[in-house]
Amino acid sequence: MAESSDVVRTFIAIPLPDAVKRFLSDIQSELKSAGWIAAWPNPEMFHLTLKFLGPIPRELLIPLQSVMAAFSGAYPAFTLTAGGIGVFPNVRNARIVWIGIHEQTEHLMQVVTDLEKKLHPMGIPAQSRPFFPHITLARIKKPVRPHDMISVIKRFESNSSHAFPVNRLVLYKSRLQPQGAVHSPLFQIILNH
Repeated sequence: MAESSDVVRTFIAIPLPDAVKRFLSDIQSELKSAGWIAAWPNPEMFHLTLKFLGPIPRELLIPLQSVMAAFSGAYPAFTLTAGGIGVFPNVRNARIVWIGIHEQTEHLMQVVTDLEKKLHPMGIPAQSRPFFPHITLARIKKPVRPHDMISVIKRFESNSSHAFPVNRLVLYKSRLQPQGAVHSPLFQIILNH
């Protein structure tokens, strides 16, 4: 859907520290060396999506800010790590290559659950599947042999980033460009102190 002045493509995410982006970028570089035909997200754009809102009316931006502001200071400090590669939907038909999120995920799940509850009255539907925290490393364009995909998954199964603090929620605007999506922060709140 092309963006008009009345509609904004948005999502709510946790930004990642530069050290984690570098860790992910290094793994992505190694994956690229396999020669897969894939779209590779720009490492500068890496983030942990909590809720993809899609194209929403511009007039919802102010109420969205109010909903997010209610989260400010409402959660204990917690940390996450990124590690372990997987694919969606499966190794035989891999479309998305992702890295998982670990450590204090119960706190993350609470933020996501609360977010869903607060957004529902605004007419934003809940996710159709359970939330699975991950960061997309590649979108496969041409099939990869299952054996090759399994060997890559095994190669990176024990790689893990340093723990990073989760302290902000950001509402991003996403513009689809020929070279990939460009994300710009519209609003952020501090989750904890």
